[in-house]
Amino acid sequence: MSLEQLQLDPYLLAQMYDQPIIPEENRAQPAVAKALPQVKYLGENQKNILLLIQNESEAYLNEELFNLLANILNACKLGMQDVALINTATYPGLTLANYKEVTAARQCIIFAIPPASLGLPPMQPYLLETHLQIPVLHSDHLQQIATDKQLKGRLWQGLKQLFGI
Repeated sequence: MSLEQLQLDPYLLAQMYDQPIIPEENRAQPAVAKALPQVKYLGENQKNILLLIQNESEAYLNEELFNLLANILNACKLGMQDVALINTATYPGLTLANYKEVTAARQCIIFAIPPASLGLPPMQPYLLETHLQIPVLHSDHLQQIATDKQLKGRLWQGLKQLFGI
């Protein structure tokens, strides 16, 4: 029998060579974790629902928009104790992955923030998408929603999907 006719069982070969035959020369260096800043949020985050806004002029929202947000949450049988409201203008350069890590988010609503600035691909408004293993809903600015009944309706449809209402 010549060596060309020799057939070895793949299982036997796997047992014989449990380490690489040619050692790797270029080993990947472990990634250095970037230290995240202390991210502050409004709410108690009891249900790990992340709400992202971008407001350069105020800490979070003015009274009118805060009341609108509270009414939206109330319609979903939620309150501020259930969410973490973060103003992304305070933390430039952070991505959704960073915010998810800080808040242990299981659901997310993004209000009028370009998805690319959060490290996300383009998103369709009011259509539920999954990013980083969590459902994410992209919405218009609360100010626009306050004045447009059609946008309120679209947001409500998205919220019903997100929260299973």
